[in-house]
Amino acid sequence: MQTYPATDHSLNQVMPAQSTYVSGYAPEVLAQIYDTQINMCILQRSIAPDVRMYAAYLQQEYVDFQLIRQVSVQSVVDVLKGSLPAHSMSICFIEDVAMAVDMFSCLFDLDQVGLRLLVLNKTMCPRFHADKVPCRLVTTYAGKGTEWLDREGIIDRSALGASKESMVEHDIVQHLSEGDVALLKGDGWEGNEGLGVIHRSPSLNDNETRLLLTLDFV
Repeated sequence: MQTYPATDHSLNQVMPAQSTYVSGYAPEVLAQIYDTQINMCILQRSIAPDVRMYAAYLQQEYVDFQLIRQVSVQSVVDVLKGSLPAHSMSICFIEDVAMAVDMFSCLFDLDQVGLRLLVLNKTMCPRFHADKVPCRLVTTYAGKGTEWLDREGIIDRSALGASKESMVEHDIVQHLSEGDVALLKGDGWEGNEGLGVIHRSPSLNDNETRLLLTLDFV
């Protein structure tokens, strides 16, 4: 497990705070989301070949696929079996999504979670923003990963959603890798009002898609 020091980049002479994310290769890294100094936890992982094969199939053959449902640990497998296109590797993919639901539900003691599984062929949220939710799980199974900023001071929050955000230098925009499982605290987390992780969807070229999974509190 590794924590990352802050850099010297800033806008408007705002003094940057300490880096507020952790990253690691064991699922236990996600539990650090309860640390008041941590705003984002990243479980770094490689997607299993069978899961990757189905993700590529869904991404390429079902470019308008959308599944938006409330699920539980008990129901998620049946929901996915009844909603996903048939394929020899579908059960491997379903088990991987179910694992993410299980981790998220157990970590926050949730009976139900809001699941979104989407094949995106355009940039969903092109501008930097912070979510109003308590916490969101994000993972990209295929395609470009979510882009985000590490800490305060890189961008003036009053500029979010406006053209002023273009002042952010490209080399300080970070991005999740394909397969990474990330927890992003939002403004709705108690004690984190106005401090949610600043992030955006990656820009997609023509005919480019990504397969995105998000989990939310309900």
